[in-house]
Amino acid sequence: MVRVLHIIESLGNGGAEHQLAAMLVRSDHRRFQHAVCALGQADWHRATIRDAGIPVYMLDRVPRREIRRTLKDVRGVLREVDPDVVHTSLYWSGVLGRALTRLTGKPVVTTLSNTTYEPEWRQDNPRLTPAKMYATRWLDGVTARWWGTWFVAISKAVRASAIRQLGISPDRVSIIPRGLEFEKFSQPTGQVSALRAELGWNDAYPVIVSVGRLVPQKGHRYAIEAMTEVARALPRALLVLVGEGSLHSELEGLARSLGLTDRVRLLGGRHDVPAVLAAADQFVFPSLFEGFGAALIEALAAGRPCVASRIPPVVEVTDDGRVALLVEPRSPGALAAGMIQLGTDRVLAARLGEEAAAWVHQQYDITASIRKFETLLDALASGRSIEAGEVTLGIG
Repeated sequence: MVRVLHIIESLGNGGAEHQLAAMLVRSDHRRFQHAVCALGQADWHRATIRDAGIPVYMLDRVPRREIRRTLKDVRGVLREVDPDVVHTSLYWSGVLGRALTRLTGKPVVTTLSNTTYEPEWRQDNPRLTPAKMYATRWLDGVTARWWGTWFVAISKAVRASAIRQLGISPDRVSIIPRGLEFEKFSQPTGQVSALRAELGWNDAYPVIVSVGRLVPQKGHRYAIEAMTEVARALPRALLVLVGEGSLHSELEGLARSLGLTDRVRLLGGRHDVPAVLAAADQFVFPSLFEGFGAALIEALAAGRPCVASRIPPVVEVTDDGRVALLVEPRSPGALAAGMIQLGTDRVLAARLGEEAAAWVHQQYDITASIRKFETLLDALASGRSIEAGEVTLGIG
């Protein structure tokens, strides 16, 4: 039995958190004994993990303000769990987890979830100064290059970015894409109709959904600005933003200032995203940068025709743009043109949706991702040498 401690910043409603919970529930519990240490207090996935019989340690810390206390608490969890291997996800859990496991001699694997420290990170985000970005990257890079640390990148673009920006050896970075729980994307027609009625969508077309945190990275402002042109061409069009974040009030104000109060709705966070996707007519993904684009992948799996930013990870997960309409980032006009095209050409929209679902089901099965990850955990725990390509799931 391999004991694994997963250290993550929180169990909130993000892609990394959701993927960890989904993988833990489906892991081979005859071979792996898991425990989770969440540094913060967000607990969106705690019940799911605990219901699978996996202990969860919630530290309720803010690492950037409480580094010493957080280190002490994590060290206590490490002593109690005594894992054979440690897995870290996201920035502070990676930095602190790697530091502590270096002291204890435990093998550690870090999941890399984004194209870290690329220039686009500062777009539309004046709070991220060059000095702050340099300091963050320096600390991440120093701990990343310590001997004994392995990495799992969720896409080719993330792997290339980590090698370039953090100085990680290519021989220590495997690629294992995130996987989807396909059973969640089969929604009965009656339930879809009921949800549209409940949300007041019956008289709207097209209903254009975007799922993601309300932060600068996700580019929601450009989708809202695009709606001025979309609403002129398609007077019943409706843009629906699903997610929570610091820009909620700002985005509401933007819609109001553009006279789009009736054309833009913010639903907040929801537990029924697959049902919302099934009820939508199309999906828009205006992100400025991504590591993988989990929300986009889910929309593709649901068979929704999609308009998305032409950024490297999105090109990668849409089969070089074959199964979605890709447009230049930060361009309301290009987004509007794509949304209008899908709203007026229903044959194209239907074809893209069908091809997208088939592509995603072929490429992103969560069972395959889990087995590859378990292979890596087993190798690290046993001290067996392993080649990066041995546990790499290719894309495309």
